[in-house]
Amino acid sequence: MLVLIIAVAGVVFVTTLARATIYAPDSEVASTTLAAMAPAREAEPGELPQRLRIPALSINAFVRHVGINADGDMATPGNFTDVGWYKYGTVPGFVGSAVMDGHVDNGLSLSGVFKNLGELKAGEDIYVDTASSSVLHYIVREVVSYPTDQVPAERLFTAKDSARLNLITCDGVWVKDAKDYDRRLVVYAELVP
Repeated sequence: MLVLIIAVAGVVFVTTLARATIYAPDSEVASTTLAAMAPAREAEPGELPQRLRIPALSINAFVRHVGINADGDMATPGNFTDVGWYKYGTVPGFVGSAVMDGHVDNGLSLSGVFKNLGELKAGEDIYVDTASSSVLHYIVREVVSYPTDQVPAERLFTAKDSARLNLITCDGVWVKDAKDYDRRLVVYAELVP
C-alpha cells in the first residue's frame, strides 16, 4: 500500500513539474487604450460570459476574461481547464465577433479544454452562460484550420454582420524550436435568434 501511495505521489509531482516547466502562462499586459476603446465597456456586468458549454465535446468550462500578452497577441488562460474571452472585444450576445481561446494541450500531450475542438461539426450547439444566468445559444457554422501566420485576424476579431462567437486553439504539429504549434483551429459560430 505504501508503494502505491509513493507511486501516485510521484506521478502527481512529475505531472505538476512538467506542467510548470513546459507551460508558462501568458503574462498579461494592461492596456488602458484598448480598455477605453473596447466594445465590452458598453456591457452590464451581468452580460459578461461566465461559462462555455459544448455538449458534443462534454465541455463545461469557466470563462476567464483575458487581454493581451507582451507580444501583443490575445492572452490565454493560466490553466488548461478554463477558456479565455477577449475582454477588449465583443461581448458574447452582442453584434460582432466575441472570441474565446483555450489550450489544446501543454506540449507533452496532457489534454487541454480544447483538445477535441476539431471534432465539432457545422450545426452543433455551443452555449455561453452569462454572469446573470442568461444562456446564449450558438450554432457552429464552420471549423477551419489555418497556418499560424495566416489566421484572418479581421474575420476572427472584427466581423460586424451578426452576433458571432469564434473559438480558437492550437492545431497541427508541435514545433519544438518555436515552442508552438504550426496551425490554429478556429470554430465560427452564430447566435441563435
